[in-house]
Amino acid sequence: MNYTAKQFHLHYISHYTLIVKANYQYDKLYVLDQENQLLVYMNFESHNPSEEALKLLSLPFQNVYVSIPTHNLTFIPNDLFQEIDLDKYQEFMENPSQAMSRTTIDFLNIEALFQFDVLLYHRWNTLFPDAKFVPEFKLNLVQARPYIPLKGEVLGVVFDDNSADIYLFINGQFKFYNTFEIASDDDLSYFILNVFETFGIQGKVNKILFSGTIVDDSLVEKLKNLSKEVIEITASRPAQSLDDESKTFLAHYLLDLPICE
Repeated sequence: MNYTAKQFHLHYISHYTLIVKANYQYDKLYVLDQENQLLVYMNFESHNPSEEALKLLSLPFQNVYVSIPTHNLTFIPNDLFQEIDLDKYQEFMENPSQAMSRTTIDFLNIEALFQFDVLLYHRWNTLFPDAKFVPEFKLNLVQARPYIPLKGEVLGVVFDDNSADIYLFINGQFKFYNTFEIASDDDLSYFILNVFETFGIQGKVNKILFSGTIVDDSLVEKLKNLSKEVIEITASRPAQSLDDESKTFLAHYLLDLPICE
């Protein structure tokens, strides 16, 4: 289901914010006004955008935030990171000739090095040369922060079509982050139980956080079997509703993407 509010006006485009989540299967678009009211939501196949989507993407948005897949993600504690070593880290990337990106996750005191998917980056950078590309792993960790206690295990799962990002905190310490291909709830169980085994977790974790574009009920039920408490992560600053039709999209976790700029 797509949505466009009656209050969406082309002559205000320069004041609107466009949030994009893109991969090789589906693209999702959100348009917000200066009052954080949701004006547009679109979800379409990446290789077959609708005429309506093409028209929207041709508009001269000034504030654009884009999430695309990242590769070769490496976390380095701040006390071990030195900028002089960046060339050495570049050599260990899967494609050393491709540009390497870097971001700081302050509350964890770590630097993250990674590469954006080169084809998707080229596509969206061509459409919006001034767009801000935000690594979604940073959004996931920032959104998890309020739910991380100083004692106990917290597992995070972020679903995205046929994959899932899984991360782990133990006693407030960041321990693990990786992306896995997930085709069924059995795949989900397999990868989570492997994380449990690696970190010596017996039985259930204290808490599981989850978010995603579309999360099947069977996956949520599987998470409930692996945790004492399951919490869905939604936007810390939800969009405002202009009508009943938009309410389905107001709290989506991706609406927080601009806070990680």
